[in-house]
Amino acid sequence: MIESGDIINARYHVLRELGDGAFGKTFEVKDTFIGDDKVIKVLKLNNSSNQRVIKLFIQEHQVLEKLDHPGIPKVEADGYITFRCTHTEDILHGLVMEKITGEDLGKWLKNNRITNTTQAINWLKQLLDILAHVHSRNYSHRDIKPDNIMLKPDGQLVLIDFGTVKESIQKYEKQTTPSTVIGTPGYNSPEQENLSHINCTSDLFSLGRTFVHLLTGIYPGYDNFLKNPRTGKLLWRDKAPEISERFKVIIDWLIEYEPRNRPQNTQQILDLLDETSENIFPVPIVFLSLALNFVFLTLLAMGVTLTLGWKVLFLLVICGVGIFLVTPLIKYLL
Repeated sequence: MIESGDIINARYHVLRELGDGAFGKTFEVKDTFIGDDKVIKVLKLNNSSNQRVIKLFIQEHQVLEKLDHPGIPKVEADGYITFRCTHTEDILHGLVMEKITGEDLGKWLKNNRITNTTQAINWLKQLLDILAHVHSRNYSHRDIKPDNIMLKPDGQLVLIDFGTVKESIQKYEKQTTPSTVIGTPGYNSPEQENLSHINCTSDLFSLGRTFVHLLTGIYPGYDNFLKNPRTGKLLWRDKAPEISERFKVIIDWLIEYEPRNRPQNTQQILDLLDETSENIFPVPIVFLSLALNFVFLTLLAMGVTLTLGWKVLFLLVICGVGIFLVTPLIKYLL
C-alpha cells in the first residue's frame, strides 16, 4: 500500500493517510498539475486483484461523476486511476476526488449536539436537498450516518462516502457470510438489515436515525433507547427537550418501520419543514410584547394620562406583535 511521500503517476504527492476502511484506504494528496489538495481512495491489495470489486470501483467513479451538487464531493472524468505501488510492485486502483475541509459529524458529536430547532431545520433541509439530487438520478446513498457527513467551516454540509462499492461488496459477500451487514447498524433501515428491496425511503430512514443521534447525542444502536412495545418506535424524544415537538414528529415519520409509512420523497418533508419554520416564535419578539403590555398596564394602573399619540403607538405595536405571534399559532392549531 502507498505511504506518505509517495508520488502517484508522476502527479499526486501523498501527504498523509486520512482513513482505513474494510475495503480501502483514504489519503490526502497534492495534485502537482494544478496545485490543489485532493483525496484519493485506494483499494486494498486483497481487493485490487478481484475483477468484480474493480468493476464496482469503476462504477462508483461513474456514479459520482454524474452527480453535480455543492453538497457532494466532485470527481473529474480522469478521477479513476491505476498505478504501480512503489513498495510491492502491485497494480493499485484509486479514485481521486475533491477534498472537503472541516470535520465529520461523528467527530463533531463527541463534544456537541443540536440544541435548537432552527439549526436542526437548517441541517435537515441541507441534507434533503443533497438527497433530492441523488434520488433524482435514481441512486441511493445506502450508508447515511454522522461519520459520512462533513461540516465545512462555512456551516455547509457535504455527504461523502456513497458506498456504491461497499454496499455491493457486502451484498455479494452476504451470500456466503450471513453475519455481514449492509451499511451501518443503528442507522440501517429494517429492509437493509433483511437484504430486502432498498429505495430512497431507506435513505430517509437512515437520515432520521442520524438526526436522533444529532439531537440527543446518543448513538441509536446497541439498544441505547427503549422502544414502544406496540409500535417498535424508538423512545428518544425526552432526550432532546430543547427541540420542538413538531420537528420530532417529522423525525419519527422518517424512521417508521414500514417503508410505505415513511415520506416517499424529500419534497414531502421539505413542505412540512417550511410550516415548522413558520411556527418558531422568535424569543425577542415574545419578550418585547410582554414588556410593552406590562408598561402600558402599569401606566394605566398608576393613573398616568397618556396623550393620544402614545395610546395609538402602544396600540399599534401591541396589535402588530400580537398578529405576528397569533398567526403561526392559528396555523399550527389548524
